[in-house]
Amino acid sequence: MYTSEMKVAVFPFSRQEEGSEVVIGRADTGVFLSVPPDAVEILDLLAAGKTVGRAQEIYRAKYGVIPELEEFLDILQAKGLVRPSEATGAYESSPDARTDASQRRRYHFSNIPQSVARALFGPVVLTMQGLIVTLAAVAVFRAPTIFPGRSAFVFPHDKTLMMLCLVLMGYATVFLHEMGHLVAARARGVSSRLGISRRMWVLVAETDMTGLWSVPRRQRYLPMLAGPMIDVTSAAIMLLVLFAAYRHWILLPTPVQELMSAMCFVYMMRLLWQCYFFVRTDFYYVIANFFGCKSLMRDTEVYVRNQFLRLVSSARSRVDQSYIPAAERRVIRAYAWIWMLGRAVALLSLFFITIPVMLSYLTTCSKALLAGFSAGRYAFFDALFTFTFIFVPILIGLVWWGGSLVRRRRLDDIRRAYAT
Repeated sequence: MYTSEMKVAVFPFSRQEEGSEVVIGRADTGVFLSVPPDAVEILDLLAAGKTVGRAQEIYRAKYGVIPELEEFLDILQAKGLVRPSEATGAYESSPDARTDASQRRRYHFSNIPQSVARALFGPVVLTMQGLIVTLAAVAVFRAPTIFPGRSAFVFPHDKTLMMLCLVLMGYATVFLHEMGHLVAARARGVSSRLGISRRMWVLVAETDMTGLWSVPRRQRYLPMLAGPMIDVTSAAIMLLVLFAAYRHWILLPTPVQELMSAMCFVYMMRLLWQCYFFVRTDFYYVIANFFGCKSLMRDTEVYVRNQFLRLVSSARSRVDQSYIPAAERRVIRAYAWIWMLGRAVALLSLFFITIPVMLSYLTTCSKALLAGFSAGRYAFFDALFTFTFIFVPILIGLVWWGGSLVRRRRLDDIRRAYAT
C-alpha cells in the first residue's frame, strides 16, 4: 500500500519514445512497459525523493487533476521497477537491493566487448558482406547451374553419412545465425540470451533481444536482421566457391560440392521461413518495429478472438483494445488477414503433409529399429539417425505446442468461471 507520506524507491530505467507513449524498462531484468509521458514525469519526481503525496500535488498543479497512483505503483512494483522506501529514493541504499539480484536475467556472451561487436558489424564489414553477395549474384547469373534446387537434397551415395554431415552443418550455422543477432545487439549496448523456443509446432533457436526496447527504434534493425545477413553472406561464399569449382579454378571433392549445394538450399529455405510473417520470425519483428507496434502478434490474436466473439453475438470475455493507438489498430486489422491465412495454410500442411509423411517414415523406422542388426547394420543406423535428428524435434514441437493449447484453454475456462 502506497500512502501519501511514503517515498518510493525507483530502479534506474531506460526510456524510449514510441509515438504518443514511452517505453520504460530495465534491461537487466528484461521488463519493459508502455506508459504515457506524464507517468514518466511522476516516476522522475519519485526518483528525486518526492513523496507520493508531493508528486500528486506537483502533477495537479501542472495538469489540473490528481492522479491515482496506488494501482499504478502496484503494477510497477510487480514488474520490479519500484518498491516502497521509507528512507530515500535511491534503491542502492535499501537493504533489499541484494534480493533484487535474483530478478536479474542471465545473459549469454555478455563479456564480448562492445567495441569488438561494433567492429564486427561496422561499415567496413557490412560493405564487405554487400560486396560478397553482389559477386555471388553475378556468379549465379554467369553460371545458373551452380544455384541449387531441391535435388541438392538427394545424395547419390552414402546417404546417411551425407545427411548426418548436413544436419551437423545445419546446427552449426543456426548457432552462427543466432550469434549474429547477439553480437549485433551487443554493438548497440544490449545484452541478449540464446535459447530454444517454438513457432507453432516447429522448434527454433532464438535470441532474446528484449533489451532492444531500451534503444531508439532506428537502431533496432541491424540486430533484427543480423541473422539473415549472416545466412545470406554464408550462402554467397559457398556459391562463389562452387562457381570457382565450376570454372575449374579450384578442385573440390564431389562430396564437398554436394554438401555445399545442399547447404545453400538450406539457407534458401531459412530465408523463405523468415517470410512467414504469421509467426515471430526475424522479418516479422522488422515489420512490427517499422510500424511501431509494441505487441503485434498478441494484439492480433486478441483482435481475431474478439471478432469471432462478435460473430457469435457474445460480449462475454471480449477484450477492450481501445487503449491501443489508432495507427497500431489499423496495422493489426491488416495483419490479421496474414495471420489467419498463414495459420490456415500451416495447419493444412501439418495434417495433410507433415503428419502423413511422418507416420509413413515412422512405420519404416520402427520396423528397422525393432529388427536390429538382423536387417543389416546400415538399415538400423539409417533408421536410428532418421528418428533421432528428424522425428524427435518434430515430436517435441508437437507435444510442446499441444500442451500450450491445452493450458491456454484451461486458463480461458478459469477466466470465464471467474467472470460468472
